[in-house]
Amino acid sequence: MSLEPLLLRLLLLHEAVVGYGSLDFNGVLQRAKHAAEWIFEDGKLEVVRPEAAIGLPARGRVPGGYGAYFPGPPEPLYLRLAYPKIDDATELRIAALFVDHLLAALEGAGYREELERQARIDWLTGLGSRRFLERRLQEGLGEGWGLALLDLDGLKQVNDTQGHLAGDRLLKALAESLRRYALEAYRLAGDEFVVVLSREDIPRLHRALEGFAVSYGVSWAEEAQGEALLALADARMYQQKRSRGRDR
Repeated sequence: MSLEPLLLRLLLLHEAVVGYGSLDFNGVLQRAKHAAEWIFEDGKLEVVRPEAAIGLPARGRVPGGYGAYFPGPPEPLYLRLAYPKIDDATELRIAALFVDHLLAALEGAGYREELERQARIDWLTGLGSRRFLERRLQEGLGEGWGLALLDLDGLKQVNDTQGHLAGDRLLKALAESLRRYALEAYRLAGDEFVVVLSREDIPRLHRALEGFAVSYGVSWAEEAQGEALLALADARMYQQKRSRGRDR
């Protein structure tokens, strides 16, 4: 291979790599697929499910191309660069360089998305996190919408008498019930949950709470927004708790 075409292909590879940094995981994959067509004559980047790549090397030559296993996040997959000229030593080195840069970009994008997912999801219950709720409230709720702030009564007693694993099971059971009734739910902190809901959702909320000792207060978008809306629901929840004689 003459030097000039090789340099051009390496420049195309560099251009693709530079562009990876601003993209999400799927964006990196799409850019890499286009780049493979520019850099490798008759080349094609394929994404293969890991179960279909059993027996192939974790990274290296595969029949008709070059392959590499990507463990995730967000999910494991196998990358195969189908390329008829892979038997040429120079082409093999370019293919390996292309895949190395792609794996690094996918790893970076995957971990960024995983961190963002963890910021959105409460690790114990799988519901939305407090941070995600704060973003939701910043957007504002429309007319007819509001939130219910729930407090799971007696959790401290369960933790003290049965252990924290029992308390965790109780928290997860309540979260699962809220999910089962298709309610938009978040774990605020500890034993407190928030459900964003419309007035039509109130009966479903009542059904979801059956069997649980829960105090709650509801506030509506017409009354307040943001943190003020949350504070109003909290005050009403506390009023209900006091009227029932339950310790907060």
